[in-house]
Amino acid sequence: MRKIDNILRSQNTYVVLIGGLLVMLPLQHGFSTGALIVLLAASLVSARYHKVEFKKEFLYPILFYLLMVTSLLWSDNVKASSRGLERQLALILIPLAFTFMPGITKKTRNIILYYFSLGMFLFAIFFMTTALAIFITDSNPEVFFYHSLVAPLGLNAIYISVFVSLCVLFLLFNHKRTLISIFVIGVLSLFLLMLSSKIIIVATSVLGVFGAIRTFKRATIFKLMAVFVSGTMLLLFTSNPIKQRFEREVSVSNIKEVLEREQFNKVYDWTGTTIRLFQARIFSEMLTEDGIFLTGYGIGNSEVKIIEKHKEYNLWQGYYTYNFHNQYIQALAELGIFGLLFLFLMLGAILRQYMRDKDMLFLSLFFIMFFIFMTESYIWRQRGLYHFLILYCLYFKSIPIKKSL
Repeated sequence: MRKIDNILRSQNTYVVLIGGLLVMLPLQHGFSTGALIVLLAASLVSARYHKVEFKKEFLYPILFYLLMVTSLLWSDNVKASSRGLERQLALILIPLAFTFMPGITKKTRNIILYYFSLGMFLFAIFFMTTALAIFITDSNPEVFFYHSLVAPLGLNAIYISVFVSLCVLFLLFNHKRTLISIFVIGVLSLFLLMLSSKIIIVATSVLGVFGAIRTFKRATIFKLMAVFVSGTMLLLFTSNPIKQRFEREVSVSNIKEVLEREQFNKVYDWTGTTIRLFQARIFSEMLTEDGIFLTGYGIGNSEVKIIEKHKEYNLWQGYYTYNFHNQYIQALAELGIFGLLFLFLMLGAILRQYMRDKDMLFLSLFFIMFFIFMTESYIWRQRGLYHFLILYCLYFKSIPIKKSL
């Protein structure tokens, strides 16, 4: 029993369990689901050997899930809502796992994030070498960029960009700089550019500049700025797929047309910006027509409503699988204003903690999530949900509880 006690209370145990769960996120969902079950089981058993401490910030995702359960009362498609509840169950399971496990120190937190960063480094090497092998065969440079780059594992480039961005920012501002970490930062930064997510590249650059000014000595800032400016100039003044993606958004996107046109066709030339604006447009119509501001349609019940609107506007059926591609709209559409409120409570808790202790980890998580929520329904997908909640709970778990006098 003493041996089990020592294992379940050991910081190293949770380095392996939490770090392993994070590293498994790019793999098929079954791996991360299994890892979460093991983590939860270990945490529950460990509660016999230590005092359980509940962080008030964990209450927000739990109440968020209870609101989803309550939405069954007004959902007109209970089957779809039940599936939605299954997909969102981690909103309760992950906070419970972190509640029942022993305390996590900041040192342990940083070790977990370092191993996650190394894991993403290995994935980056795998994807880049695989792309090179494919390029040698068919000479198509597109295999090095965006969704094609991560296609061997059937992944979404934007979600992987979020993983990589937060790893880079962690290594820059919360980890001791060594030759290995600098090399990993370089490879992950290159990988991030190749993934070509415009909003993540911009957000990471802004945070990088802000963090460098706030954290580093003047000589280091000048060196980093020289690298940043050189890289930016290279992207701006050479022909490359990253630049082409930015240019296409500007040249092809017709915002006025997307917001006013009554009928589209199967071959309409959508961009990332215009399809998201169209989704916002049809949500506005749903809000007016169905009066969903207070309660929403119910968890998991917006998909059929989106398809109805797509058919009404004659969109290509390939878009029928799209959600709102906006986490704020997604929460409001399915759970009403209170769903949106819980989303802001979680983001607000992260920002408030940064304001208290100026830890760049919290600012990075807040800033990246605030913007990715504008372009993706990030926590309505398992990878995004697990990633956000694990980091959210890990960061708050590692804050020491102040002892009352």
